[in-house]
Amino acid sequence: MTHIEHTVTIARPVEDVWAYVMDARNDPKWMTNVIEVGRGADQPIAVGLEIEETVQFYGVRMQTTYTITEHDPPRRSAIDARGPAGVGGTGSYELEAVDGATRFTMATDTDAHGFFKLAEPVFARMARRDLASSAEHLKDLLETDAP
Repeated sequence: MTHIEHTVTIARPVEDVWAYVMDARNDPKWMTNVIEVGRGADQPIAVGLEIEETVQFYGVRMQTTYTITEHDPPRRSAIDARGPAGVGGTGSYELEAVDGATRFTMATDTDAHGFFKLAEPVFARMARRDLASSAEHLKDLLETDAP
């Protein structure tokens, strides 16, 4: 199991950041590896909801299903992710108000099997870059679009 985490401070109130990241239809706008969203993306987030997304990880397109496992607005949300070929894991968003801004932490724990287990150190480095890039892109988007 590999743990990856990245934190940014976004100059927007927690409620604004929460509303944006809890709408899965926004994922392709700020997540560097999400190409499109499918079933469940237009539903209100609740424990047990399944959301399908197509992701691209270094040229390989994969269908992934995310199941919401925790939902504590506007503080924390967590998922269980399952994809093809033994790729899966868990992830979470944590939000904390800090002087009118939001400390936003994205975390993921990968659970690789087979070939992916052998290549886990390489994939972990690539995933670490993607996670950081997505969080920083979210910060740029929300601060640029601030009222």
